Amino acid sequence: MARKKKQALDNLLSTGRISQSTYDSFSKEMDEAIAEIERQRNALLEKMGSKMKELEGQIRTLEMLFANFEIQHVAGEVDDEVYQREIGLLSTGLEAARHELDAVNEAVSQLSSGNPSAEQEIEVQVAEEQSPQPEETFLEEPRPAKKEESAEPPAEPTEEAVQCAEESAEVKAEEKQETQ
Repeated sequence: MARKKKQALDNLLSTGRISQSTYDSFSKEMDEAIAEIERQRNALLEKMGSKMKELEGQIRTLEMLFANFEIQHVAGEVDDEVYQREIGLLSTGLEAARHELDAVNEAVSQLSSGNPSAEQEIEVQVAEEQSPQPEETFLEEPRPAKKEESAEPPAEPTEEAVQCAEESAEVKAEEKQETQ
C-alpha cells in the first residue's frame, strides 16, 4: 500500500501536478514509513524462521518418542493400555505441531510474497540449521521424506526427549509393579 502511494506521488511530480518541495515532504514521510514496514516485516520473518526451527525440532523429538514406544510395544516392554494412551498423545502432539508448522510456512509465504528472496532466505536458514530428518515416521499417514543425503550421523535426542522417555519408563515400571 505504501509503495502504491509512493508511485502515485511520483506520478504527480512527473506530470507537474505538485511542486518538488511538496513531493520532497511527502516522499520523506513515505520513505520512512516504508523503511519501518520493511524493518518490522523482516523482524517478523526472522521470528517465524526461529519458530519453524523450534517446531521442526519438536516434531523430530515426538517422532523419536513415537518410534521408541512402537519398538517397546513390539518387544513386549509396554502393555497395550499404556501403549494406546501414549501413542494417542504423541500422535495428537505430532499432528498439532505439523499443523502449526504448516501455518507458519503459509504465513511466511504470504509475508514474503512481496519479497521472494526473504522467503528463500528463511528456508535456506532453516535448512542449514536443521539436523537430518528420519526417513520413516511409523505413522499411519507418512509424510514424504526429504531426499537429502548426509554423511552426518543422525542427531542425538534432545535432553527434553531423554527426560520424557525416562519419565515414561519410570511410569511403566511403576505400573508393572502395581499389576504384579
